[in-house]
Amino acid sequence: MYFFLMFGLPVAFLLLVLREYPVNENPTTRKAFLRGLTAFIPTWFAARLLGLIVPAVYGSFLLAFHEWADRLLPYAVIPALAYLVFYKPGERLPPGAAPRRFTAFYAGALTPVGICEAARLWGSPEPYALFVLPILLGAICIIMPKAAALAHMSYGIELAAIVCAVVCGGLAASLCPFLFQVRLWPLALLVAAAACAFAWRFSFPELGMKPPVVSE
Repeated sequence: MYFFLMFGLPVAFLLLVLREYPVNENPTTRKAFLRGLTAFIPTWFAARLLGLIVPAVYGSFLLAFHEWADRLLPYAVIPALAYLVFYKPGERLPPGAAPRRFTAFYAGALTPVGICEAARLWGSPEPYALFVLPILLGAICIIMPKAAALAHMSYGIELAAIVCAVVCGGLAASLCPFLFQVRLWPLALLVAAAACAFAWRFSFPELGMKPPVVSE
């Protein structure tokens, strides 16, 4: 029952690595993933703190604000801040290498989330957390590296637009628990699928970039 929540994200990332990551980047990818694991600790503590600050209003759409604070906001933002501890933004790397490394870091930071969330829910499983949250975690891993990179290179109105888009997208995804409570779970699944599809379309062109092949 808890398998998808616990292992959905790491298995999906492994498939992504096998499909899109060049073999010569394996050491860099492994290092980024392991460094991301250390970022899980502040991410988890920030999530639990924000979850306590914003109360859960069950049966109301206001539950979205609790979900946003308790899960999606810290899971999306804290790994990006932690990334700055290990790497300098704007490094000159081969095409696609920077977003792939950033994505590996996010995957490392969020991989333990599934196990810890399963421990929180043990004995009283929630369909949203078991089946939708892992999809949203995958979307975060794909879209936030590019969003964070764009935010770092932007200022003024453009920066405000990126921040607004991230906030609005997170709040929209945070409606999923409420949709499950009012038995609109097909709509919740649609929201999760749309988030994942948009993340892939938004980020894949850069993730899939490879250095040009030099012919001898």
